[in-house]
Amino acid sequence: MELWEYNAFIKGYELKQKASTVSSILTGYYCAYYLNSNKKTKSPNELIEQLYSHTQTIDEGLEMIKKIKKLEQGG
Repeated sequence: MELWEYNAFIKGYELKQKASTVSSILTGYYCAYYLNSNKKTKSPNELIEQLYSHTQTIDEGLEMIKKIKKLEQGG
């Protein structure tokens, strides 16, 4: 398996996990909405945005490149 194939596999798995988490959050939201109909439930959008709105900084990107290069060199 080449590196780009591995990276594509990891990215696909990450997207699958995110979709599963979002589905769980929405399921919990609707359960709370219908069970507590007399109370106002919080919107799930805030939680989802907090989980997935992180943008990678330059330092984080450079650190990942260093880790990948180290792994490619066998150490």
